[in-house]
Amino acid sequence: MSACPLCGGASPVALRTRDRNRGLSDVVFTYRRCVACGTLWLENVPADLAPYYPDDYYARPDRARLRELGAAESYRMALLAPYATGGRLTEIGPGFGIFAVQAVDAGFDVTVIEMDRAMCEHLEATLGVRAVCTDEPERALADLPPSGAIVMWHVLEHLRDPWAALDAAAANLEPGGTLLIAVPNPEALGARVLGARWPHIDAPRHLFLIPARTLAERARRAGLHAVHLTADDPGARHWNAFAWHYALRRPQSRWITHRLAQAAGTAIAAVLAPVERRGLRGAAYTM
Repeated sequence: MSACPLCGGASPVALRTRDRNRGLSDVVFTYRRCVACGTLWLENVPADLAPYYPDDYYARPDRARLRELGAAESYRMALLAPYATGGRLTEIGPGFGIFAVQAVDAGFDVTVIEMDRAMCEHLEATLGVRAVCTDEPERALADLPPSGAIVMWHVLEHLRDPWAALDAAAANLEPGGTLLIAVPNPEALGARVLGARWPHIDAPRHLFLIPARTLAERARRAGLHAVHLTADDPGARHWNAFAWHYALRRPQSRWITHRLAQAAGTAIAAVLAPVERRGLRGAAYTM
């Protein structure tokens, strides 16, 4: 029985799946679940993950379009605002800048750490932020000045060494600073019902799906303490519906099949909403 890379606990096989979300290969990926910390982790990580992040993984909207997208996801800044209102903010894995534009407009001095070089160039040109290009955020954080806030929106699950990134973030924060992390929830209702068909497995891009209690304990050991935890913010509610929709479709499905799956998934999500919105049963959590 393999040992968990995060805590060394015994980890039996939990599920096997392919790249169901994008269909970029026929490789079968094996996920194991640690009996000690509960983390669901990918055993056979590809040596080169770049082919699983194709060019269409990122959009390149202009500043006006980014503001439109940012306004539609204003809940992100609302989650951070009670704990940080200005100063230096570092975002790890900004994608094409939906939150970065919110942070810039809110008056933060923004630095982003992103693995895609073209996206770094786009964010610097579009938003005027500083962009550090690397897939090892822990190294970049060690070289940056202290941050009042660090955010990771659905990034930790992609990292080869999530604890290194967590420790580096804790070390970089100013006293009283805030670290905000949003990740898929391996203890979600959808994960338990759908198993290998749960879209938030997202093999092989998601390497670690970490339970909230495990993340909170590891953060405590890094000198942080949890001040807020939710699996029912607007983002989590969106990922609930997404999970049921995507579980019913296949990559490159026909338009009509896609629309039927979307309608059915929306209906299922509506029926299950009273259950998914209680406790920590949502498809994602923010801490």
